[in-house]
Amino acid sequence: MKKVLIFLFLGGGALSAQTIVQQFAAVSSGAGTVSDMDLNRPTGQGSVLIAMPVLLSPGVKVLSVTDNAPAGGNTYKQVPGTSSSCAKKSLDIWYCENCNPGVTELKFHLSDHVKASINAFLEVASMALSSVLDGTGVQVSDGAGTSAGLEVGPSITTTATDFIIARYFSTPLGPTGVTPAAWTYTTSYVYVLNGPSGNYQPTLTGGKAAGDFCMSLAAFKIAASVPASRQRH
Repeated sequence: MKKVLIFLFLGGGALSAQTIVQQFAAVSSGAGTVSDMDLNRPTGQGSVLIAMPVLLSPGVKVLSVTDNAPAGGNTYKQVPGTSSSCAKKSLDIWYCENCNPGVTELKFHLSDHVKASINAFLEVASMALSSVLDGTGVQVSDGAGTSAGLEVGPSITTTATDFIIARYFSTPLGPTGVTPAAWTYTTSYVYVLNGPSGNYQPTLTGGKAAGDFCMSLAAFKIAASVPASRQRH
């Protein structure tokens, strides 16, 4: 197993409906064709697992994502429309829905050797158990920031109450925030919890003037609500 250095840990956070159980990003170094990612704790039953690699070697692609769930490895799908690239880096978004629990390690299987990757991961609970993806993803490749250091991401239209996430890579120095206010900022991705149906487009702020960036964006549906039991008279 390659040495994995955790450089960002954001902990767990809970809101009504969707809940982020764990989230973090890590650097996997080495020249292999498999990039490993160790999780901070085992995943729970039925969560949606979102894996978002950034490959630091040009022309290399993620072929598949696997894990070590004790009851049998989960199936991960690439979100259509999320493959993007910039500055000789590539990124995309993969997910598993209604996943077997107990995952402690992910493996990204690559098309060629890579010098390093920056892998981001989220476990999100209270999500739809099937057909969780809301439409297809969107992306910006070889984006150019404004003279004010703004990096305008792609726009996505959702049809349900969704968890919306945008994975990005920016040339140093990277952005320090995001607008509008519905978005939550991290140094690897931005997201919206429990976003009602509508249009979403993040703009990263505080970046390098006219800097290069790329971004991939996807939306995942909340679990169906359970109707309250009728009262007996």
